[in-house]
Amino acid sequence: MQEPTRTGPVAQPGKNVWVISCGQSYQACSILASSFTDAAKQLGWNTNLVDSKADPSVATSLIKQAVAARVDGIALFSLDCPGINSGLKEARAAGIPVVQYTSIDCDDPAFGGGEELFTASLNVMGSTKVADYYRAWGGARAEYLAALLGGQGKVLEIHETSQRPHAYSHEGFIDQMKISCPACEIVDVPFTFSQVPKEATAVWNSALLQNKDAAAVSFSIDSLMGLGLQSALQQSGFRGITAGGEGLNLDLVREGRQTSETPVPYELASWGLANTLNRVFAGEDPKSLPSEGGGWVFLDKDHNLPAEGSWEPSFDFKNIYTSMWTGQSE
Repeated sequence: MQEPTRTGPVAQPGKNVWVISCGQSYQACSILASSFTDAAKQLGWNTNLVDSKADPSVATSLIKQAVAARVDGIALFSLDCPGINSGLKEARAAGIPVVQYTSIDCDDPAFGGGEELFTASLNVMGSTKVADYYRAWGGARAEYLAALLGGQGKVLEIHETSQRPHAYSHEGFIDQMKISCPACEIVDVPFTFSQVPKEATAVWNSALLQNKDAAAVSFSIDSLMGLGLQSALQQSGFRGITAGGEGLNLDLVREGRQTSETPVPYELASWGLANTLNRVFAGEDPKSLPSEGGGWVFLDKDHNLPAEGSWEPSFDFKNIYTSMWTGQSE
């Protein structure tokens, strides 16, 4: 787990910023959006948190509303560029910076390598390319699961297909499983956010019933457990390994209803994104911003599981940022 860069501009207060959540019904999206607003308060900004409901058309409308409101900046999460293309172009034409985390820009090869439309992307561990981080995280999840399986077994890999970050995580997972667990059989279980909860639950139920010999179920989006997946697991009688992703289901791990997690520091990322926007406000080059840290850890009942509450990085990132913003960096 890497710490953020400790030097940067002081707070640029008095800004009006809209925060566009990727969908407040998803725990990760809610944490990302609310953590950004917490950081924004420390920067002296006024924020308006709005919910895209995981729908690019809604997000596009919200971006255009923010432009009409003449905001100073926009922060958003997990909304790929092509789906919000027209909104991003309006923001750019109006000179309003849009910063993002866990979104893929329009220059990505998967989108035909078009024009970059986000003003700045969070630099995670030295890269602003979301694909790099998600592939690496997917690979880490695979390495961990291979170790838990002992190098063999059938795995149901539940993966979301409508957003490119999740596709990259899945690709990283599959590539690493071929290396770390060549004897394992991987069964793809695709779904889209638009299917959650009813249709997706039926998809998961069907996969579990058709693969009763599965040794593990892998999923990167923890909120799925509360949106139908846990019910599907219970109804099928599944008793194997349940390998989650984001580190949001720690109570399930404590209770023995989920085996493992590979937590990512969402609060750190949101504070880093707030710092990214602050750097842009201060006039720094959006294409040359330093790393805001990041990473992941492996967690199960015997490793890295706190006695209560959520998992957090070992370093005090909030103090790092507030010291920077008040001009008291070490």
